[in-house]
Amino acid sequence: MKGLLSLIGDRAAVRRYGWWSLAAVVVRAAVLLVLIPLLGNLFSATPAAALPWLAALVTLVAASWLAEQRFVAAGFTIGFDLLTGVERRLRRRLEQVPVGWFDDTRRSEVQATLASVGKEMCQSVAYIVSPAISSIGSAFLVGVGLLFVNPWLGAAALACWLVSAAAYWLSGRLLRDADRAFARSSHEVGARIVELARSQRVLRANGRAGASVGALGTALGKHQRATLRLLGWSVPGTIVFGVVHQLSLLAVAVVTVRLFLDGAITPGEAVALIVVLVRFLEPFVTLSELAPAVELFRQALGRIRLLLDAEVLPEPVASPASSAAAAAAVELRGVRFGYRPGQPVLDGVDLVVPAGTTTAIVGPSGSGKSTLLDLITRTADVDDGAILVDGVDVRDLRLDDLLGRVAMVHQDVFLHDGTIDENVRDGRPDADAAAVRAAAAAAQLDEVAARLPDGWDTRVGEGGDRLSGGERQRVSIARAILRGAPLLLLDEATSALDVRTEQALVAALAEHTAATTTTVVVAHRLSTIASADQIVFLDGGRVVEQGTLAELLAADGRFAAYWRLRERAGDWVLA
Repeated sequence: MKGLLSLIGDRAAVRRYGWWSLAAVVVRAAVLLVLIPLLGNLFSATPAAALPWLAALVTLVAASWLAEQRFVAAGFTIGFDLLTGVERRLRRRLEQVPVGWFDDTRRSEVQATLASVGKEMCQSVAYIVSPAISSIGSAFLVGVGLLFVNPWLGAAALACWLVSAAAYWLSGRLLRDADRAFARSSHEVGARIVELARSQRVLRANGRAGASVGALGTALGKHQRATLRLLGWSVPGTIVFGVVHQLSLLAVAVVTVRLFLDGAITPGEAVALIVVLVRFLEPFVTLSELAPAVELFRQALGRIRLLLDAEVLPEPVASPASSAAAAAAVELRGVRFGYRPGQPVLDGVDLVVPAGTTTAIVGPSGSGKSTLLDLITRTADVDDGAILVDGVDVRDLRLDDLLGRVAMVHQDVFLHDGTIDENVRDGRPDADAAAVRAAAAAAQLDEVAARLPDGWDTRVGEGGDRLSGGERQRVSIARAILRGAPLLLLDEATSALDVRTEQALVAALAEHTAATTTTVVVAHRLSTIASADQIVFLDGGRVVEQGTLAELLAADGRFAAYWRLRERAGDWVLA
């Protein structure tokens, strides 16, 4: 309950829910307790004395119905608050966490959480939390009420309530560890199945299309063992709770019979007490039936709390004023960064990218080129040094303000399952058709749309799988151009294009962005590198050389050797 309440933003709704839950529990317990004098008088020498109690019962039943209705309605109000509020908070939190936080386990947890959090939270309050509160609370109040009928009977009832609650907790505890192992194995199997599906071409090329061996086979074995363990632990948990429930019922029945034999209660009261005591323990049966759903709800709350408690990049309340129309200058001062302690990816990088210019970042694989671009967009904070955009440290800018000035195109392009036009418009949803077509033409995307059957209305498929790699890159570049951001970052954005298309795209891109955009591009193609105003050669996380193409070739250093190697590679043919 504490974890659930911390997620609810509407505190007034919480208070209403609390008051109506208390009213529903009290009236429900009163309905049971009033049966004792009702049946006691009904089976006495003066049955007419039961009429006032019958009237009280009818009144309480009506009040119970009203309280339950309001209780359930208040629960749905909280559920709908969670449906919108938690999803919004999770999305905002995920935008603020560093990229390094997303390891394999957390990615699967995030996927599971976002896929079901809204539905689970909304339904669980009404169908799990409310019945659980009603069951536990009403049984406890019946036990308290029995203290006024007979202290010994009330004490026995409360003792049984306590023991039943402990048994329920123990049965849940026995299942919890096994269920966690089952969840972990399920996530691993799911990940391995996706991996197997995506790598079918490679597996078939190497004569390994089956799933009986390898990572998936191992994961399936673990999953089978975890399933058997989960089923095995569910048996003792169920047995423990069932035995305790039967013993509790027997105990209160024995106390009732003993009180009757001692003359402490009348035969009518004894009958009434037996009825009440049977109903007294029924809520625990209901609660045991809810146990699997309660455990799933507990896990959902745990996943949500894990995400909401994730460490985030700190943000200021407001960003310093800057001109959104001007091209953005970028500066790195002594930047050091590593994904793991003691393993720097960038080690003391100093770099100035003047506004309105194009800078090419060149270097061998693993030299930190992509990481440099990621740090400019603040996917993580530098370990040492500073990154400035327009003279302002990116840590002093609100994330929305920083990303509003940057457009980035990754080598691995993500497209949603919509049309080409819709995917381009993601860059600026309010853009008119002319602006969309101009951006598409600059990205050489118009010729792609022209040859597809449905043109701009062609659906790209999930992840863009109906387009080739080069076509996906053109959509992504068009989307970035449409944004019109002052700072454009390209990370191997043309790697899947043929040389002729790439040359045309680079020329069109340079003409379209002109002096209003600062461009930083990670590239290996000579045509892209040659058009840059300055070239930075990165190796081992350090800037080894920096200058114009003519200056670096004249220096005959690391970059010149790289350039000559790439020139020779352009003439290679398969013999």
